[in-house]
Amino acid sequence: MIKHLAASLMMAASPALALDMTNLSDTERAVMGEEIRALLIEEPELIDRAMNPPIPDPTAFYIEEDQRRMAEQADRIAAQPGDMVIGPSGGPTITAFLGLDPQSIELAHTLRALLAETPEVSLIVKHWPAADTLSAIGQLHGPDAYWSAMEALAQNTPLKTLAAQNGWPLPPITERAAQLDTDRSALAAALDLDRPPMLHINDLLVRGPVPEIVIRKYLSR
Repeated sequence: MIKHLAASLMMAASPALALDMTNLSDTERAVMGEEIRALLIEEPELIDRAMNPPIPDPTAFYIEEDQRRMAEQADRIAAQPGDMVIGPSGGPTITAFLGLDPQSIELAHTLRALLAETPEVSLIVKHWPAADTLSAIGQLHGPDAYWSAMEALAQNTPLKTLAAQNGWPLPPITERAAQLDTDRSALAAALDLDRPPMLHINDLLVRGPVPEIVIRKYLSR
């Protein structure tokens, strides 16, 4: 259609002169009008596109940057020896960057409830800042011990007291903690995260705490 329009205009124009689109003759203007009318009848969506141009998404650049950084750090986002891993492998996975701050504890409650209701989901907890003792307790005594220890350590309960209350031998915990490197601050910096808690779900970064229904929505993407 555009080629047809150009050809019609060139035929109407003087062959010796270049066509001046700002100074059309009556014949040229009539030809152009007919061609534009035919084009708009054939493709009416052009009018809507001209009257309602798409609004650029101001977040698109940041999403692309997040995805680029996540692709670069994919190996480090995967479970590492110092991380706490809960749930089966091979299913939907949530990676949580948690500290011992109140918002991280709030998100931990939500994640614990979600895992109880959705056992096929796997959770990787990356500690930010380091939590060698907490991870050691979780690896030695399981998820329930991990969650309860998180609560207690967030309240500054001494490890000796916590171990005595739960009947956990202290030496294995300290020995395991000494072998772990749980600090994921460098990874958080590489992902341009500013503070915990954060979630990584299906190649999206989500600031927490967020309700369980929101986490499920991202899992289903």
